[in-house]
Amino acid sequence: MITASLRKIASAIPPSARTRVHRVADRFLDPWSSVVSAARPTDLVALTFDDGPHPDVTPRMLDLLRDRGVSATFFVLTDLAVRHPDLIRRAVSEGHEMALHFDRHDRLTRMPRAELEARFAAAVRTLEQVAGRAIKRFRPPYGAQGLPVIMAARKLGLEIIVWRPSAFEWEEETAQASAARLLDTVKGGDIALLHDGYAVPPGEPIPPIDRVDLLARVLDGLEAKGLRATSVEKLIEAAGARRTFWVRS
Repeated sequence: MITASLRKIASAIPPSARTRVHRVADRFLDPWSSVVSAARPTDLVALTFDDGPHPDVTPRMLDLLRDRGVSATFFVLTDLAVRHPDLIRRAVSEGHEMALHFDRHDRLTRMPRAELEARFAAAVRTLEQVAGRAIKRFRPPYGAQGLPVIMAARKLGLEIIVWRPSAFEWEEETAQASAARLLDTVKGGDIALLHDGYAVPPGEPIPPIDRVDLLARVLDGLEAKGLRATSVEKLIEAAGARRTFWVRS
């Protein structure tokens, strides 16, 4: 009831005023906010990949990124990372940023707080051991987070990274359609969401899209638009970080 009432009030506010209110709220809520884009104008776009590493897809993606001279950020699941440590170490050695997704692809907003904090800390330690370096950034599975998740991430010294736009590989039927969906709205400073893994709920089919073909189309499209792909780390170094209060169940 409260959420529905707030949505009704928000819908009655003119778009221009809504944007100003949102910006003021973001500044007020900054300690609990997540990075959604660059803060300053730039021709850079951060490429991020969730749900990996995947033993077949990730190596081919790394080959393509190497051939194009592009770095990216991989938000990995540590249960998979310990099964494929060579892929994690290869990505790091080739200049990619390694970041945490979690241990498994669970919805963290439905997890008891004690379990959340224990698994969170263990996942960070595991990924740091496999990657051989400190982990600074985190993205919750499904983008699902509330204050307990945000506070747990802050306690571990992690910066939360969300996204805008997405390739929506799980909804589209072809790599061409998925790439076009992302490229239609992408602009400089964005953090784009793609996937190298296949973390789908039990019983759901694996998306049939060739994700390496999708990545190639995205890279071609970004170049055609005069944009350069990079990692989240390098995007923030070049153009700062714009944060927003992101809560999703």
